[in-house]
Amino acid sequence: MFDQNVIVEWAKSHNVESTARNYCLSCVNNYLAESPEDEKLYFGKYYSEKLMLELEKVYCIINWNEPEYSHIIALVPIIYDGKEIGRYELFYRMSGEIYDDLLVIDGQEQLVY
Repeated sequence: MFDQNVIVEWAKSHNVESTARNYCLSCVNNYLAESPEDEKLYFGKYYSEKLMLELEKVYCIINWNEPEYSHIIALVPIIYDGKEIGRYELFYRMSGEIYDDLLVIDGQEQLVY
């Protein structure tokens, strides 16, 4: 039987909760700065106090054939004015190194760094 506390402790030791939230906020802000036309489309008029970003899941992906490509993902739903409008995923190597992220707003992947 797998002990889920292994992942919980890993996440705590790597500050996943605060790191994922902070990276997500930065990514959303970069997205709005780079795509101001999308602000009205997805946010109406953007007010930062209406944005809720909380870590929802941390999960481990094991690449069976190439274990060196296994990773851990932190998932933060993007809630704006009480409605989920997207998600943010932060990708970690098993060592704890962050190596990639993904912002999806209303089903559209956004290439924002």
